[in-house]
Amino acid sequence: MELRLLDPDGYVVPEGRITITPTTEPKARAALKALAVDHADRYAHAHYDHRNYRIVTT
Repeated sequence: MELRLLDPDGYVVPEGRITITPTTEPKARAALKALAVDHADRYAHAHYDHRNYRIVTT
């Protein structure tokens, strides 16, 4: 399985894909949440807000 971080426009964030196992999923979700905050800060000029990012399982 894989977790993907999607930005508010629905695109996968670069470095926003992590292959997971049941034991690594919580750590991967925490890492993607931190990445969302960082990515939103870098794109603040586009009014991105980390609360509008989604993590999806594929």
